[in-house]
Amino acid sequence: MKTNHLLLFLMLLFLFSCEGEKIDFSIINRSIRVKARIDGVKTRVANDTWSEGDVIGIYMITAGEGLSAESVLAKNAKYITEGDGAFNPVAVAHDVKFPIDGAGVDFIAYYPHGTVSAAFEYSVDVTDQADQAAIDLLYSNNATGLNKNSTFVDLDFSHQLSKIIVHLGTIDGSALKDVAVTIKGVDTKGKFSLADKSQTTSGKGNIEMKMSGDGASAEAIVLPAGSLTDATLEIINGEYSYVYDLNSAVNITKFESGYKYIYTIVLDTRSPLSATTSISGWLDGPGEMATVVKDSKIYRPVGGGTPENPYTVEDARNLSPINGAWVKGYIVGYYSGTTVGSFSNDLADNGQIKVTSLALAESPVETSGSKTFPVSLPTGEIRENLNLKTHPENLGKEVKLKGNIGPYYGSIGMQNVTAYEFILAGR
Repeated sequence: MKTNHLLLFLMLLFLFSCEGEKIDFSIINRSIRVKARIDGVKTRVANDTWSEGDVIGIYMITAGEGLSAESVLAKNAKYITEGDGAFNPVAVAHDVKFPIDGAGVDFIAYYPHGTVSAAFEYSVDVTDQADQAAIDLLYSNNATGLNKNSTFVDLDFSHQLSKIIVHLGTIDGSALKDVAVTIKGVDTKGKFSLADKSQTTSGKGNIEMKMSGDGASAEAIVLPAGSLTDATLEIINGEYSYVYDLNSAVNITKFESGYKYIYTIVLDTRSPLSATTSISGWLDGPGEMATVVKDSKIYRPVGGGTPENPYTVEDARNLSPINGAWVKGYIVGYYSGTTVGSFSNDLADNGQIKVTSLALAESPVETSGSKTFPVSLPTGEIRENLNLKTHPENLGKEVKLKGNIGPYYGSIGMQNVTAYEFILAGR
């Protein structure tokens, strides 16, 4: 091996002496050096600057041939930055090198780095908006015609999705309360082609927008949409919800790649409730005005469904179906049949009392079956300790139970009970 190295060195010296030119050893098998910028209006969460630890994926391909299995010279290499816009390979295995023969190459890159299919498709999912930088798809294909003599691979990234921002206020200046904003009926998942930037979608759904700390604004990154048919914006403030039909806009009829749309909504807290909306495009797009009326009243649960803070009977009815939740109520009777209409609190005829179920209610003196909450008692300790046939003294006691809430006995009730605990007076 040492002999081979010596021969190579002597050959290089011979070439140097014959041609009279200095050999630049740094060009041989030279690693690329990457600089990256984000084009356009600044929209990334971290002030549109790269954050430490951001990772991009890089493809090096034969110049002028486009991205294909035949043209790829380096694929999906992981390059990471310390936040200064300079990117370096995460490991030696990802170190991309220019062709030693000086052939021209092009570069395609994207952010954030992930799995890419054999067809060069990148999966997009904007359902979870908690970390928007992680779903803000960026793409670059500007670095073309480079070779081993190129100083840097300068990558200009552009946004490939759309951004929605909602600013909220009330017409009378009253405080916003428990605000939530959801975009409904829009595409949430899709595929992005690194070869030609085309996008395909795979079904519509809802996106809970990311709220600001004060609840006065919300934002979401969404897939571009050629039509907003059936898409709505739902805003919850306190006890009421407001629904704005996005397809009713006159000037804004779609979400385009790289555009930001701002909705400024003023909620009229008077009755009937309405909202005034204006929309401005990210790239100086047109504006839109609309009035949104009150849609429905929102139920806010008293409990939390936990052992420490169980749901009330009313909570359980409004929040059904839920599995593994705790509900509290008073034992007020039983059912002689299979519907809440067969409710009874008469313990005089022990033979009529069923051991397989009991009735809960908000009040210990409830007498209307329609206001009761039927509970199925499973075989074993729970049934033995709670049924009124064996334990008539349980009538009027407050208890909390854990189980699955859903349709039962022609109403909303609980099945698959797995735990219970009597609530002592004063607790």
